[in-house]
Amino acid sequence: MKSGDKMRTSWIRKSFRNKLLVIFILLIFIPIGFIYIIYNNVMKSIITTKYSESAKQSVYEAGSNIDFIIDSIADLSDMVVTNRDFIESLKSSSTESHEELNNILRNFCTTNEEVESIYLTTKHNIYNVGASKTYVKQGIDINDIDKTHGELVWFDTIPVKVKILSGEIPKNYFSLGRKIIDLNSLKDMGTIFIDVDETILEDSYKSLITEENSELFICNEKGQIISHPNKEIIGKNIEEKNYAKEVLSAKIDMGSIEFTDDNVEKVCIYSNITSTDWKIVKIVTKEYLYKEITNMQRYMLIGVIIYIVITIIICLFFSSQISKPMVSMRNMMKKAEDGDLHVRINIDRIDELGELGNSFNNMIGKMNEVVDKLVEEERIKKELELETLHAQINPHFLYNTLNTIKWMAKIQGDKSVSNAVTSLIKLLRVSINLGKEMITLEDEVDYVKNYIKIQNLRFNEKVNIIYNIHEDCLNCSIPKLILQPIVENSLIYGIREDEEEEPLEISIKACIEGENLIILVEDNGPGISEEDLEKIFTKEKDVNKFSKVGLNNVNERIKLYCGEEYGIKIGNRSEIGTYVKVTIPRGIMRKPTGDFLVDKEGDESL
Repeated sequence: MKSGDKMRTSWIRKSFRNKLLVIFILLIFIPIGFIYIIYNNVMKSIITTKYSESAKQSVYEAGSNIDFIIDSIADLSDMVVTNRDFIESLKSSSTESHEELNNILRNFCTTNEEVESIYLTTKHNIYNVGASKTYVKQGIDINDIDKTHGELVWFDTIPVKVKILSGEIPKNYFSLGRKIIDLNSLKDMGTIFIDVDETILEDSYKSLITEENSELFICNEKGQIISHPNKEIIGKNIEEKNYAKEVLSAKIDMGSIEFTDDNVEKVCIYSNITSTDWKIVKIVTKEYLYKEITNMQRYMLIGVIIYIVITIIICLFFSSQISKPMVSMRNMMKKAEDGDLHVRINIDRIDELGELGNSFNNMIGKMNEVVDKLVEEERIKKELELETLHAQINPHFLYNTLNTIKWMAKIQGDKSVSNAVTSLIKLLRVSINLGKEMITLEDEVDYVKNYIKIQNLRFNEKVNIIYNIHEDCLNCSIPKLILQPIVENSLIYGIREDEEEEPLEISIKACIEGENLIILVEDNGPGISEEDLEKIFTKEKDVNKFSKVGLNNVNERIKLYCGEEYGIKIGNRSEIGTYVKVTIPRGIMRKPTGDFLVDKEGDESL
């Protein structure tokens, strides 16, 4: 490799800025060159074809509009010759019938905007309503109608003069003529002519005359011009034109012909008017037809050159601006990788690099928040465990002492004391294992049963508790000691010292709803005041309660172990009493073996 090549290679390799510049230039020129080649070889042909098809369609639609006008005039003639009053008036020779014919014709003339005048001839009379013509150029051959049996005959446009007030104005009329045949006797009763202003046809196609040096007109099958924006050309013939023979002999509905006229390339676009033998023809130069495509190429080339120049300048600027902040960002990220979560990237930019720096700073900030949150949650968890420790007075010592008292009571025959101490021992059994924060719902229910046994001794059997727990729920894992504080809350607000007061009834229900375990505890007590409901979830500690600082502690522990979307909801029932709804994840379950399991307080197991 030559020394010059080595220097150029080294120049590209060592500079990140130069690498970006080379890549940017390649990414600019390769697609632009590819697109330009495709456009010249393919797109120009496609666009030219589409433009020609669009022009054909426009001419065809103009022809369809003219068809609609021709058909409406034909329909008018049908209405006239089939009108019963009109036929009866023709048959009559009275003066009243003459007046009636004039009125009928005048009514048809005034109700159709396209019709200028209606001219009726019979064996004995001539009737004319509408425009009053003072001059008519010879051009209508009545013999064309005499050969028919009531069919429509269209007559080419001829110049006329129409009387307006005290003067005359020139106009061009094309006409529809037909015999009037009595359908009953099939006798010839006369001839009717309906005159229409040629400008009606011009209005249908003049919106297509938008190109310079273009021409648009209507001609008949012989090439005679029926309608043209230049009225002096009406009546002339196009037989000598280069395109005339092919257009006049064409059998298709629409088409186009390329031809040369006085060394100018042109395109003739034509369409048939199906109601007659007329054709609508548009002549446009190729130069104008392809004018927009040529302009598009020119503008595209200018745009590409401007785009390349601006892009190269921008690439030079940004390639020099990118390298310096990237080095700074790399150093800060390296420190974060080494464990320094207090680093921050100071980049005073509003572009992508600035956004990247801000995103990095936000990520580090959120990582700090997550770490702080985890530390705080662990601290709260330890505090809850300490509170449990404080709530217990050496559980192992109490467990052994109470077990001795239980056997002493059994030996002396005191069953009440023995049962109470047995229940208390079972309560302490759950409290002894502090390291096990999750227990099954079945164990939690056993704990509540033993708690109720002790409370019934205290309140003289004033508490009835009903368990309605689906068997699927018994093996679900839940945080330890969440039901006892809720039952205790029912006792605090629901039990009364009055001897005549009805026993407090507590219902514990559990079922699975989707992925959640729902536990509902209800009682028939007097309910809880709104003031007390508001204080339940305060964070004030109540060391007088046996549970982990009451219902607020239960709610906090559920959220800590399960997530913020879980917890408890407390309210008064619609009739009487209170309800507490506990929502936690369903956890580990055993397969269902039956329907709901109903158990009354006092049974030894679920």
